[in-house]
Amino acid sequence: MTYPVAGEFPDFEQFMIDLFTPVATTVTTLPATSEALQSALPLIWVRKIGGTLDINAITYKAKVNVVAFGTTRGQAQQLAVQIRAAMLGAPASRVNGVLVDYAEEVVADEPKFHPPILRRSRGLTEVPDLDPLNQMVEIAFSIEARRQ
Repeated sequence: MTYPVAGEFPDFEQFMIDLFTPVATTVTTLPATSEALQSALPLIWVRKIGGTLDINAITYKAKVNVVAFGTTRGQAQQLAVQIRAAMLGAPASRVNGVLVDYAEEVVADEPKFHPPILRRSRGLTEVPDLDPLNQMVEIAFSIEARRQ
């Protein structure tokens, strides 16, 4: 199958994979176990979380979340700086054939990562396999693109 598909809006998650892979391994789903996640670091997790079509059905405005995971907070923050620069530099240039018109950083939703919970006879105990405050930085963007 040819990518991008002519006459269709781009696959925004694939666009971000193509854009960020030179920076670090980029995925749309996280590794299944905490051990696999830790061994994959640094890692970029991309998700399209919504979007709207303009009134004339010419431009699609996608809202996306990008999460930078690092072995330390500093590494995650440095990765976030590179992600921001790549995304804000993407409009008017082609990324694997996809042309976006506009990109801007928007307010990210609070990270929805919850550490696993271990059930014990006395109640619930949190077992943090990954400290979300120290190992991840979440950034959100709005990306606008026309049919390709």
